Amino acid sequence: MRQKHALAGIAMYVLATVFVCYLSLENIETPKVWGAMLWLTGIFTAFNTMQKAFMNEGSGTVIYLYTLVNPKQIILSKAVYNAFLVAVLNLVSVFFFVLFFGTAAISGADLSQFLIGLLLGSTGLGLALTFVAGLAYKSGTGAGLVAILGFPIIIPLLITMVRYTAFALEGMSFSQNSLNLLVLLVLNIVSLVLAYVLFPYLWRD
Repeated sequence: MRQKHALAGIAMYVLATVFVCYLSLENIETPKVWGAMLWLTGIFTAFNTMQKAFMNEGSGTVIYLYTLVNPKQIILSKAVYNAFLVAVLNLVSVFFFVLFFGTAAISGADLSQFLIGLLLGSTGLGLALTFVAGLAYKSGTGAGLVAILGFPIIIPLLITMVRYTAFALEGMSFSQNSLNLLVLLVLNIVSLVLAYVLFPYLWRD
C-alpha cells in the first residue's frame, strides 16, 4: 500500500485494456463474448499484479521477515491481500465494461450468481498466482517465470470460471450452475492449502 503509484499503474492498465477492447469491438451482443472479454482482461491484470507480489523485496527484507514471523503467516497475508486486490480490479473492470459497452449483452443475467463467480474466480487467480510468484522470486529467474508457470496452473480455474460466468450471464439458475460453483470453491481451497503447506519449505531455502 506504500507504493500507490504501482496500484495506480495497475488501474490504468485495466482501463487501457478495456478501452482497447472497446476500440476493437465497439459493441458486444452476446453474454458469452462479454464474459470472455471480461476474464481475458482479468487474467492479464492478475498476471501483471502478481509480478509485483515478491519482486520488490530485497534480500534484507526477506531475512527480516523470516526472523519476525512464520512463513505460513507471510504466504497467508500475501495470498489474502492479492486475492482481494485482484477481486477489486476485476470489479473495476466490470464497471468499465458497463461504461463502454452498456448492459444490453447482460440484460438477462443473474447478477448475484455473476458476482459470486467473479469473486471466486478472482480470489482463485490471486491465491494460485501468489504461490507461483513466490516460487519465481525464490528461483531468481525474474517475473517471466510467473507467466510460464502460472498459465498451466490456472487452466482448470480459467475453464471453470468462464463457463460459470457464461451460464450466469445467460440467466441460468443456481441449480444448473452448481457444479461449476462447487469446482470454483474446491480450486480456491486447494490453491490456498497448497500454498500454506509448501511455501514454508520454499521460504526456508
